[in-house]
Amino acid sequence: MAMLVAVSCSHKPVIGISASHGNTASSSSGGDSYVESVRRAGGIPLILPFTTDSLAICEMLDHIDGLIMTGGEDVNPARYGHDTIPELGTVNDRRDTFDLCLVRNAVRRGIPVLGICRGEQVTNVALGGTLWQDIPAQVDTMLVHRQPESASVKTQTIYISEGSRLREIIGCDSLLTNSKHHQAVRDIAPSLKVTAVAADGVVEAYESVANDLVLGIQSHPEAFARDGEEPYLSIFRDLVKRSR
Repeated sequence: MAMLVAVSCSHKPVIGISASHGNTASSSSGGDSYVESVRRAGGIPLILPFTTDSLAICEMLDHIDGLIMTGGEDVNPARYGHDTIPELGTVNDRRDTFDLCLVRNAVRRGIPVLGICRGEQVTNVALGGTLWQDIPAQVDTMLVHRQPESASVKTQTIYISEGSRLREIIGCDSLLTNSKHHQAVRDIAPSLKVTAVAADGVVEAYESVANDLVLGIQSHPEAFARDGEEPYLSIFRDLVKRSR
């Protein structure tokens, strides 16, 4: 008969993972890839259930040491003061409210944030930046940023700035990764700086100017980190380290 053994986990940082939420769904959901990536990186993953109750969101933040903002729908352009163009995809205003509140309160408290895909975009908006609503319609490029292949396929090289924290984390000046987005950072928020771009100049990563509080990645490193693949796992390991 199998025995359960109590294991102390008190020394491990708790990493909150923002849940997705359908416009008409009655429950929250979180990706297994994010959960497994945090676990492999040495953190304790905790899905933060969707709510628009700002007090409940603040109470959730009381119980985490770091925060991952996850992928999903387009961010509503009204959130950064732009009119909608026809090429805008599906938006979810309720999720925008949840995500923006999470980011702003986490940063105010000094909780480290890792934004991934939509999470990178909404974090930029939360801190005062804007987005390209649709790269094919608004950016002069022949590069395909929304790959038809699954996220487990690497199709695009990003180029990482010298002296950036991201370059220090992954240990190289370029990275072959996936690309599953049609929106991207347009105007970078005042507290952030661009640290990686695609071959056409589209923003692929950013980080805080004055500290190591925020890191944003446009691709999906969790698609590889979940299987322990380096250097993608190092991005999650860095968040866990910053959250100690």
